Amino acid sequence: MKTFFEGICNLLAEENTVISLEIKKELDEFILGKDFNFCSNKITSNVSSEVVELLKMSKHSLAKEIIEAEKWLQWRKTTIPTSLISEEVSNLFYVCPIMGIDTFTSSEKFRLGLLYQKPNSYYPLHNHNAVETYAVIGGALEWTDGKEKRKLTVGDIIHHPSLLPHSFKTKQSGFLGLWHWSGDISPQSYKVLE
Repeated sequence: MKTFFEGICNLLAEENTVISLEIKKELDEFILGKDFNFCSNKITSNVSSEVVELLKMSKHSLAKEIIEAEKWLQWRKTTIPTSLISEEVSNLFYVCPIMGIDTFTSSEKFRLGLLYQKPNSYYPLHNHNAVETYAVIGGALEWTDGKEKRKLTVGDIIHHPSLLPHSFKTKQSGFLGLWHWSGDISPQSYKVLE
């Protein structure tokens, strides 16, 4: 599990933004103070095998660390309150919160986690107050802000300023990304726009 967190720190260092380096500093402090003989019980997840299969095809340096840490990772439908997201949309993806409230490492300033979006799915145009960054670890997706379109593949990083509308569309592989929020990290501002 320690190498998983170190892999995330390495990716944040590669991103090399003020925010990513602040998040890395908090994770480094967490790593130094943590006994990694915790959480030895496997939490059964209905998405773990899909994530592992996707990551086996990935050449990203963090893919192997996620596979090895999978037995400790706790996937859930969403971290967005159910009053703000329809069940239809929340069924498209799973998240594994790593940093924030009630996660591996507590933070009042940042949220960080993994997101797995199912194959052949469209996560509709949405926005939120938080500044957000995604790093593609496995699979691929079509990203848009409603105007510009980009195809993102393993190794790509995309930044969303506060309130920028954005959506994700996957093909047959789905995608797995490491995401982080900064600024106003409350999920209460989340809004689906279409």
